[in-house]
Amino acid sequence: ADAVAELLVRRDGADPELAARAARASQSHIGLARHLATDAGAWDRRRRLLLAPVSLRSVGDAVLAAASLVEAAESEAKEATAERDAREKAELTRALGLESDGRIPAALRAQIRQLEEDQKRRAKRARTDVLDRAMIDLLSFYRDVLTTQMGSDVERVNLDLSEAVDQAARTTSPEQSLTRIAAIEECRSRLRSNAAPLLAVEALMVQLRPQAEGR
Repeated sequence: ADAVAELLVRRDGADPELAARAARASQSHIGLARHLATDAGAWDRRRRLLLAPVSLRSVGDAVLAAASLVEAAESEAKEATAERDAREKAELTRALGLESDGRIPAALRAQIRQLEEDQKRRAKRARTDVLDRAMIDLLSFYRDVLTTQMGSDVERVNLDLSEAVDQAARTTSPEQSLTRIAAIEECRSRLRSNAAPLLAVEALMVQLRPQAEGR
């Protein structure tokens, strides 16, 4: 974690205290740590994400939470790629000698279409990356819960959520925590294998409900 924090300070100009906090919260995942250290709203979104599952009371709640997470991921991915997409399209349009708002000749449509397809694939990858970050965060929470249940003296990743971790540790069993950790890992795998994001996350949220039984 120290090496990641130092990198964030040196490369991204992050505040040292924030960099250390981001490195710990990300479990030294460089991409996630950089996101936490450079995105002003990242911590608030992360907190809402981690507190959401413990407040779910029904399958309906789980479905709504999944929809909210996937929608937020799509929005963040779109924001991250929109500027580059627009720049690439403008550059290609100029290179082809076209007006930015003009009609595209049939002979040139294939090149425009290829660019659009490439951008769609990149947007999907960006969405998957955002959702994967969410899965890493959820894993950190339930690992904190499990280590608390097992009486381990390992330092928590989510020190700012100690109350929620303690509550979950008291009201669930280690077996349930292991089941939830496995469910998150399964969701990560499904997302990477191009499963429908909403269905994958819905299935996960249903399993993360406090009422869900460990298997």
